[in-house]
Amino acid sequence: MNERINTSLHSISFLLMMALTVWYFLASSVTFPYVLTILIVALIAIEVISLIIISKVYPESHTSFKIGIIAGLCILLGIKTMLPTFFVPLTLTLVAVNFLYNFYSNNKRRRGAYKRKKAKRLKL
Repeated sequence: MNERINTSLHSISFLLMMALTVWYFLASSVTFPYVLTILIVALIAIEVISLIIISKVYPESHTSFKIGIIAGLCILLGIKTMLPTFFVPLTLTLVAVNFLYNFYSNNKRRRGAYKRKKAKRLKL
């Protein structure tokens, strides 16, 4: 059940990205960095919810990577004010890596190859 919710969250984030892109092209008064800022804030929320839902199911490497993606998204909000020329290319790169990893991990999980290792208990 949690994995279906996780897949739905990733699909919602992809649809949000597409909707914001269409909004940018249709509305002439909206700037692309503003649209990306909205996308970043939404992706942070979606990734945190996704991480909470599936953190006990997916392996630790997945959790570490997702925490890195969330940190990268937060850093991008600071880059927007400090280095605005790098904001758009870095954001597009991070969002692309995030989406590719989401669909890779969902497909790998469906095949059953992506499982969390059981914790070893100490024997004294």
